[in-house]
Amino acid sequence: MTGPVSRTSLLLLLTVLTACGGDEPLEQLEEEAADCPLLPAVPLGSAPSTSVLLNAYYLQDEAAREIRGGLGESPVVEETLAKAAALGAWGVRTLGFNDDPNKRGVSTIQVAPGVYDETSLQALDLVLTRAAHHGVKLVLPLGNFWNAYGGARQYVTWAGLPDPKEGDPRFFTHRGVIGLYTQYITTLLSRVNTLDGIRYGEHPAVLGWELLNEPRGVGLDRRGEAMRAWVDELSGVVQALAPGHLVGTGEEGFDTSFEGYDAGAWRSASGSSLFEASTSFRQNTASPLIGFGSAHFYPEAWGLRPGAMARSGARWISEHAALAGQLGKPLFLGEFGLSNQGVFSLEERRALYRGWLRCAWRAGVGGIAPWMFAYDARPDAWDDFTFYFRDGTTPEDPSNRYADLVIEAAARAGSR
Repeated sequence: MTGPVSRTSLLLLLTVLTACGGDEPLEQLEEEAADCPLLPAVPLGSAPSTSVLLNAYYLQDEAAREIRGGLGESPVVEETLAKAAALGAWGVRTLGFNDDPNKRGVSTIQVAPGVYDETSLQALDLVLTRAAHHGVKLVLPLGNFWNAYGGARQYVTWAGLPDPKEGDPRFFTHRGVIGLYTQYITTLLSRVNTLDGIRYGEHPAVLGWELLNEPRGVGLDRRGEAMRAWVDELSGVVQALAPGHLVGTGEEGFDTSFEGYDAGAWRSASGSSLFEASTSFRQNTASPLIGFGSAHFYPEAWGLRPGAMARSGARWISEHAALAGQLGKPLFLGEFGLSNQGVFSLEERRALYRGWLRCAWRAGVGGIAPWMFAYDARPDAWDDFTFYFRDGTTPEDPSNRYADLVIEAAARAGSR
């Protein structure tokens, strides 16, 4: 879930950058994006190596609206999961939380600390049950760094602390806030699904849980120690409740130094700030109960030069895969994307996506998930990274953008 910049800010940034790139031949873009070393494959749990997953964060939200509207099922959930399966995707990454105060009575799960809306929880029951029916595994973040769907700020507000803000660092350090978040995790993973009688912490539809969507160390110590302590504590909570499931941090892959990365290349790409983050991919992935390394990639939002984006993506994927592999853990590139309104044309974006998917296969990543797959009725304008598999079309239809690339990559998974 993109949170670094607003749609308006991103478009302004891309306007400035347009004169600088996006004009390389398609073959060159793809080859640069695919230029990764061949690394040992490290699968993501039971998934084939380099499995493709789809991001569809909205499933619980939409299911709750439909159930509350009187439907016994969710057409959105059915369409999304059926199409994910048809594209060969191994799984779907979708929200395992909803703390949004503006959606109370509609889809909010936790309406106050320790107070839950049963209908909204039944919507998540439905998502798990239907995922199992379609043979699609789920990766579920348990909360959000950003304000969307409640976020860290909501927990800080609930704890009664003054001046809560987006990504509030007290979320990671204040004992009262950590207690509230632990309470939610305990309640959710202890829940018995009302549709199939299976406890969430044992549910076969779940591939893994993420401690948070895109945790950042803003306001924490520069060495990343506070974030690592939080990761250690919360991963222990999740593992105790879901011992058969993988646990990931959900982070973007930032780090506290260039150790393990190509410093010269990243300085040239104007990405040095990615390595001054007060949270460390290396340290967090080394946490004993973390089962996979987590990274995302949004080069436009991060201010990388357009001319450097192809190779930067390859470098980001392969370097993080190598670091995770050294720890005996798979890498899950849980989000990546280029804006539909940005520097690159659709054909250029397709070349870059195809290259990065090939790179992931060469680097032996556990899983890779482009952002963001939509059901047909979801407006394109709601997300700058939307793609589809529209009814009545073939996957390669330009209106779908990347559906055929998902099929290609899914067919390649596990073939090493």
